[in-house]
Amino acid sequence: MVKAMKKVLVCAMAAALTLGSAASASAVQSPTTSVTPVTKSNVKASNGTTVNVNKNGTAAVKAVKATKKKSVTVSATVKVNGVTYKVTTVNAKAFAKATKATKITLPASIKTINKSAFTGAKKVKTIVLKGKKSITVKKGAFKGVNTKKVTIKVNKKMSKKEFKKLQKALKKAGFKGKVVKA
Repeated sequence: MVKAMKKVLVCAMAAALTLGSAASASAVQSPTTSVTPVTKSNVKASNGTTVNVNKNGTAAVKAVKATKKKSVTVSATVKVNGVTYKVTTVNAKAFAKATKATKITLPASIKTINKSAFTGAKKVKTIVLKGKKSITVKKGAFKGVNTKKVTIKVNKKMSKKEFKKLQKALKKAGFKGKVVKA
């Protein structure tokens, strides 16, 4: 009687282990899909923009999609391999492929414009900043652009303090054009 009970218990445990391992094996995700942010360079986003992405969920625009349009808009977020990243930086030569652009619009999420960011965008006349806060503009950000003919339009809800801070940052970066609230 005891031997029969042991055999039944062994069979029941074997069946439970087999079913349990089969259920957990089917729940494992594919190793090729990432749903968490990762750090990568020169990645094409779903909108055609080349970006550098970070583990903290931010992205830096490395190059906008080549276009002959007169207006270029950088989106606030980009999607790479199913993960959405917040665009916070514009890197060097980001607008080099937008040679015909006369208007460039940057989202409120932008915090930094790096050196030589507008190199190649020689026809730009208007840059629109949608944010309410001042941003960091590195020296030489407008290299190769005649900034005397450029107008930067900022959010009309930007405070006077932030507006002055932005003007000072732009002047340090070598910007000589007009900065207006619009």
